[in-house]
Amino acid sequence: MYPISEILAPENWDFTSPKDKLFSSDHVIDAYLKGKNDGLEQGQKLILDKLIININKSGKYTSDIFKFLKSKKFTPISAYLKITSWDDFTILFVLPEIEFIDKKIISIYDYISDFETKVAEDLYYLQIIICDSTDKIDEDYIKSDGFVLKHKM
Repeated sequence: MYPISEILAPENWDFTSPKDKLFSSDHVIDAYLKGKNDGLEQGQKLILDKLIININKSGKYTSDIFKFLKSKKFTPISAYLKITSWDDFTILFVLPEIEFIDKKIISIYDYISDFETKVAEDLYYLQIIICDSTDKIDEDYIKSDGFVLKHKM
């Protein structure tokens, strides 16, 4: 073990703490690793917190779009959420085929395009997709495409 003053003190500087404290290289490495682990844990907690906030935000936006669709006389069947990363989300809306092929769907695409731009943030990106269905929805297929959450209507 060497006194810290012999290891780190340059010629023009003195330590403000007592010079007789001894630190081994193991102490320095342990302190570094503890700081690194603490930093990683804090980073993971922040990401998890932001993920939860973003999932809830996506739920609110899904409800808002449901309301808009219904106000335009569309009857959405369901909506699903795909989480690509903690800050990147995709919402899939399923409409009856007859509504999906109607010309008035263009106004919905215009609204959705503006909506995606409006809600985009540095730590939140949302993409909205619309598809149609004529039969019963195969949720296993939707799940296999990454849409693991279904919106409570």
